[in-house]
Amino acid sequence: METVGALLTRLVGQRALLTVALRARVSPRHLRQYLTGAALPPTTAPLEAIGAVCDADEQRLNALVDAWYQQTHPPIEVSHHGFRFRDDRRGAPGLPPHGLYYRVLHAVWLRTGKLRPLPGQRPGAEEALRAWHLDRLLSDDALRASVRAELAPGVDDRAWRATSPPDPEALERRVDAAGPEAIGAALLHPDEAMRNRARAIASRPGRPRQDARHAQAAMAWRPWEAPLAGPSWLTRLADPAEVLADVPVRADPRWLEWAWLTAPAGRETVEAGIRACYRLDGLAEPASIVWADSPYTGVMLRRLAQPLYDDGPPLWNAVERARDLESVHSRPPDGLRARMTSELRTLLGAVEAPCASPGIPLDVGDHLELSGRDALRATDPPRARAALESAARQLPRPRPRLGPGVPPPAERNDRYFHLHGQSLAPWLDMATRLTEAVAATGHPLGELPQRLAAYRDANAAGPWWPGRRVVIVAERPVSIEPGPVLRWCDGTAYDPFGN
Repeated sequence: METVGALLTRLVGQRALLTVALRARVSPRHLRQYLTGAALPPTTAPLEAIGAVCDADEQRLNALVDAWYQQTHPPIEVSHHGFRFRDDRRGAPGLPPHGLYYRVLHAVWLRTGKLRPLPGQRPGAEEALRAWHLDRLLSDDALRASVRAELAPGVDDRAWRATSPPDPEALERRVDAAGPEAIGAALLHPDEAMRNRARAIASRPGRPRQDARHAQAAMAWRPWEAPLAGPSWLTRLADPAEVLADVPVRADPRWLEWAWLTAPAGRETVEAGIRACYRLDGLAEPASIVWADSPYTGVMLRRLAQPLYDDGPPLWNAVERARDLESVHSRPPDGLRARMTSELRTLLGAVEAPCASPGIPLDVGDHLELSGRDALRATDPPRARAALESAARQLPRPRPRLGPGVPPPAERNDRYFHLHGQSLAPWLDMATRLTEAVAATGHPLGELPQRLAAYRDANAAGPWWPGRRVVIVAERPVSIEPGPVLRWCDGTAYDPFGN
């Protein structure tokens, strides 16, 4: 396979190096080193930026990225408990770092090889891969120290023991109360017995339980940071059960209708809501908001616009937001939802709201499947490509170039952090009714109503992909047929039956 230097030299050609370096935001000295093979960039982002400046098509960009992985990551193939794993050279996160437990596994994954189960194996490969990561973490002191230095910098053993004395027998109770956060902290604990018990709990079949109701308890147990202090107005209601008695159980028809809307979105309203979300979470507003005709085109556009987005996935969990209040990556717009959920739970205590959720035609809560059955797909590829070309022209410069032909189908790696859009209807239904019920008592609500209104407006279309510089928003479907089968104006559809 050709080297990065050879591919770059052919790509840059007779172009002026200084012009290419300035447009790609790369040091000219570094660019010369990349061309001669004297050095390689630490990530693929500079290579993708250089490719965009040099008008490289998608095939050449992929070859460049693959060459970088070949040179920087030696091939890895692992067998564990009868399963086989191979490293993923595309480098997409194999374990989303949305909680301390998963951040620990993600850190191990980055250090020991970006492994994926080989296809066609019997069920249980994901659990075996997680067990392999845990074995490496517990058996390698240097690896554990490295992970701990990243996730809990500046904390010595005395702080851990003073805050949470070793008690392996009580660990399961902590996990029941705090979720996987407790496992994550215990895996890095100085006490060997605590680490072994955490390993045993985490290795049980199935994903560890994650219940957002225990987010505050998880924060309280983390030994290196205290939970965030709530705003001054945030005090529990005197009798939350009495307030909730007036909340209807049946789903509000407003949100049932909202989830199934097929009329074009009010773009000015949505864009104003997105900008308000950024402001309310203390972020600078995005420079560009680009519209895609469908979630399918949105994901393809997000793949194309990767050099314009931030490095690394945003952290959107309320627990993650506590880690570093000054970090932009710890305070994305979806921090609003976590904060609003936490505030409502504080107001209402442990009482559960008797709300029924409205049905939604398409749930994009975890990720958007773009291949295979139960998938979004292009039913008219030429029309989908035309829609992608039109949307790509709205991207800010340096504008990525779309190669010739129909874009290749999306892969498992095309799972970019996004917010829910219309599929957020169940949460908005519950949050709106609870906020209205509390407001009727005269209890102070601070900025909660304003944040809820901004979040409602921002999600009044399809899913959207936030970034510091650019935001991509997908339009609503143009029709929803029994099934449900959803169709968009760009010749793409969601058909769970594969018709």
